[in-house]
Parts: sequence; C-alpha cells; structure tokens
Amino acid sequence: MVSRVKKKSLLCPKCRKLISRSESVCPYCNLNNPGSRLKDNYFTRGLIGQNGCIRAILLCNIVMFIVSVFADLQSLRFSASPFDFLSPGSNSLLALGSTGTIPIFQFHHYWSLISANYLHASLLHILFNMIALMQLAPLVGSVFGKYRMSIIYTLGGVAGYVLS
Repeated sequence: MVSRVKKKSLLCPKCRKLISRSESVCPYCNLNNPGSRLKDNYFTRGLIGQNGCIRAILLCNIVMFIVSVFADLQSLRFSASPFDFLSPGSNSLLALGSTGTIPIFQFHHYWSLISANYLHASLLHILFNMIALMQLAPLVGSVFGKYRMSIIYTLGGVAGYVLS
C-alpha cells in the first residue's frame, strides 16, 4: 500500500532550484509564489522565463501548422518535392488568416496581418523559420526582454506583410 504524503518541496518552475513549497518568493530567482498551481503544473512549467516565451511562440507556430494541415485534408499535398511536402491547402490558410490583398481588401480580414505570422506554407517553411527563431530569439530577448521580443516578432511580421 502506497501512502500519499504531500510534498513539502519543489523545483522552482523558473530556475529549477529546490525550494520549499511554502516559499512566497523563490530565494534564487525572485519568482513570486513558485508553489502556485498555475506556475507549477505540467502545462505551464516550461513557459516561464525567456526560453519559455520562445517555446510559446514555437508551440503556437507548430499548432497553427498542424491545424492548417488538418483543416482541409482534400487539398493536402504529399509531394516528393521538399518545398511542397505536407503543404496545407489554400482554403485552410485563407480560413486561418493568410494575408494578402484578397483577404484584407476583399474579405476585410484585417486580423490576418497578425495571424499570418503564425501560418506556414509547408513543412520545410516552418522548419527553417523555427530554426531561425531558435537562433535569433535568445539574442533579441537578452537585449529587449521576453515580452518585447514577442511583440517584435509579431510586429515584424506585420511590417513585412505591409511592405510586401
């Protein structure tokens, strides 16, 4: 028979140091209320800190790619060309917020300027973009901070679409 004993210590979700669950502030990284169920659970444990913000952007891109691939299975292309392999269809990209003159001016989908940052046209496209994100985001985050880095990522995409 296994007894259920409540743990009195935990690893801080931000700095991963061993601390008491009753600490109001982590003595190592100054994270407020590290024992909170919102900060110390399976889903949010890796999203705290600068690398967590990068992981959140990465996860959002991957989820949007998977949704776009499975949104329109009839137009899914399995091509031998690496540029077209696992490419979502135009209809699913349009529904999820691809940008251009038709979605913005004809359908008045102005929100697509933001959502198009997280859409990708093929497996190779998302692969190279996420490699670039993993290389550049820590540098930008160390200079500007994690929240400004995510704003720069989003507004940089909006500026790119407006200028193109």
